[in-house]
Amino acid sequence: MTFEENLYWTMIDIANALLTGTFIGGYYAMLSIGLALSFGVMKLVNLAHGDFLIVGAYLSAMILTVVSVPPVLVLIIVVPIMFGIGYALQRFLLNHVSVQAMERRGMSANFGLMAPILVTFGLSISISHLLLALFASDAVSIKNNLAFSAIRLSQDLSISLLRFLFFVVAVALLIGLQIFLRRTVTGRAIRAASDNPTFSSLMGIKTDHIFAVALGISLAISGVAGFMIGMTRTFQPFDGPQFILIAFGVVIIGGMNSIKGSLFGGIILGIVQVLAGTYFGPSAQLIGGYMLVLFVLSFWREGLFSK
Repeated sequence: MTFEENLYWTMIDIANALLTGTFIGGYYAMLSIGLALSFGVMKLVNLAHGDFLIVGAYLSAMILTVVSVPPVLVLIIVVPIMFGIGYALQRFLLNHVSVQAMERRGMSANFGLMAPILVTFGLSISISHLLLALFASDAVSIKNNLAFSAIRLSQDLSISLLRFLFFVVAVALLIGLQIFLRRTVTGRAIRAASDNPTFSSLMGIKTDHIFAVALGISLAISGVAGFMIGMTRTFQPFDGPQFILIAFGVVIIGGMNSIKGSLFGGIILGIVQVLAGTYFGPSAQLIGGYMLVLFVLSFWREGLFSK
C-alpha cells in the first residue's frame, strides 16, 4: 500500500472515529442530562438514576406490546408517567431527606449529604428487584427498522441513522431545557431555588413543589433516554448500574452543575472511547474513558464546563 493510500485510510479512520464518537456523545448526553439536572438543582446524587433509565425502557417496551403504533409515539405516554413518578418521589420522599430538610432539623451537614444518597441507593436496589419480579430476567428490546440504517457520507464513510437522530434529539432537548430554565417563571424559580432555597422560600417560592417539578423533568428526560436504550440494545432489570457509571463519567467531565456540559462531556467521552477502541482494541474503550475521567478530576475538579 502506498503512502497516499495509508494516509487516506488513516484520515478515514480518524473521521469515522470523530463522527461516531460525536453521535455516541449525544446518546451519552441523554443518559446524563437528568442526573446533571437533579444534582444542579437539588444537590441530589441520585444513585437510582440508571434504574430509572431501565424503567423508561421497560415502560416503552411494555406499552408497545399493547398498542400497535410507531415506536416514537410511545413517548407521549412514557414521558408524563416518568414525570409523575419523579414529582411524587421528590415531593413525598426525597424532600424529607434533602440537605435543606436535614439542616432545618438541626442535623449535621455530613448527614444531610448522606441521607439522600442512602435513600436513592435503597431505591436502586428496590427498583431493580421489582423489575425482576415483574418482567423476569429475559433480555428485552424495542423492535425498530432504524437499528441497522446508515447515512452514507462517502464511499468509505457512513454514520448510524439512529445515533444521528439521538444526537439531534439530545441537542433539541438541551436547547429546550435551557430556554425553559431561563425564560419561564417556573424555570427561573428552579434556578432561584437551586441558588438559595432558604431565600427563595422567603420570597414566596414553594421550594418543595419546585424541587418536585425539577425531579419530574429529570425523570421525564430519563424516560426518553430509556426509550433510546431499548431502540439500540437489549436490556435487563439489573442493567441500571452500568448506565449510571456512564452518566457519572459524563457529568464529571462536563460539570456536575452544568446541563450544557452534559452534551459536551458526552461528546468528549464518546470520541475518546471510539479512538481508544479504534487504535488499541475494544477493551481499551472503557480504559480510555476511565482515564479521561481521572484526568479531568485531577486538573478540573468542578468539570470542564462547570459554573
